[in-house]
Amino acid sequence: RDRSWIAALLGYGEFLIDAAVGLALTVGGGILLGVVLYEFVAGLGEAPFIGQVLELLSGLLLVFIFTELISTIRVVIARRTMTVEPFLIVGMVAAIRRLIVISAEAEDLLGTAQFRDLMLEIGLLAGTVLVLGVTVAVLRLGGRGGGRPSPGPTA
Repeated sequence: RDRSWIAALLGYGEFLIDAAVGLALTVGGGILLGVVLYEFVAGLGEAPFIGQVLELLSGLLLVFIFTELISTIRVVIARRTMTVEPFLIVGMVAAIRRLIVISAEAEDLLGTAQFRDLMLEIGLLAGTVLVLGVTVAVLRLGGRGGGRPSPGPTA
């Protein structure tokens, strides 16, 4: 029997789900950007400026993660290939975002038992960023983005 219609149907389903996820990320990212900027402006003068800037940076990095995921979905839809590099970059940004958050917390915990745990976490996150960065560099130097064809509609 010819089952190509099943593959085509699943391909269209995959396309629709990818498009819906991309749209949801776009709307969510736009709302998040608005909230982050509003909270920064509203909080000016109420809290220490450096804390406000760190919160802004943390929020903007989260928005950047959204944009990287949107970009990845766009590439999946346009080229029908899945690449590894955008996910590695998202991992790096997430680790950097966490590094910023815990370095701000570390100042308050100086001299406590929790401080040692935070320093260990900082070391692990820094190592993660390094490994992911080297992996991205190797992929770029090798001329591959880790792509694999994704079966989908051929329209």
